[in-house]
Amino acid sequence: MNYSCKAQQQSILRTLTFQDTFNEDYFRQKGDYVKDSYNQLNPYIGTWKYEGSEKTLILKIQKVPMFYENIRKAYSDELLITYKYIKNGTVIVDNLNAPIITSFENISSIDAKKYGTFSLTYFMNELYLTGSIKDIPLNITTNAEIHPVNPVNGTFNTIKIYYNGMISTRGNPDSFYVGKPTFELPNKVELIKQ
Repeated sequence: MNYSCKAQQQSILRTLTFQDTFNEDYFRQKGDYVKDSYNQLNPYIGTWKYEGSEKTLILKIQKVPMFYENIRKAYSDELLITYKYIKNGTVIVDNLNAPIITSFENISSIDAKKYGTFSLTYFMNELYLTGSIKDIPLNITTNAEIHPVNPVNGTFNTIKIYYNGMISTRGNPDSFYVGKPTFELPNKVELIKQ
């Protein structure tokens, strides 16, 4: 795997596990590194596919150690998502081969659209992924969740993705969205590991 070069970044001052971050008293500090010490992100790594009658969505999920969050000045092990979207047999988006990045620093906004970033969350006794992804056809950045379907001992072959329309940023004028769906990408669908 090739990783992009890092600019001068924050030194690591404290290393934590995901379990540490699940504590309600946890507050991420400058210099924190949230490490996937127990490899809980690993079952998500790979290529996942949803195929419907009109739409096909292929997600490529890759683990990036020490992804740098330049706003928080902190690091965390993250999952980087790129995708291929096909509608009625026509490829609309294909960024599956975009290079792995380790930060959004020094990357153009056009290139940044190619990536979704996700991390592990624990809520209501369930472990799943939360993050954001860009619906490139509609130019909408939205928060999303990815849940394992029927996990057994931390392994699974199916995931389900949910986009949160309440927490989204539209990149075009409102008039662009008149008569368009909330999301172009398939939502609330199950993807099978390939």
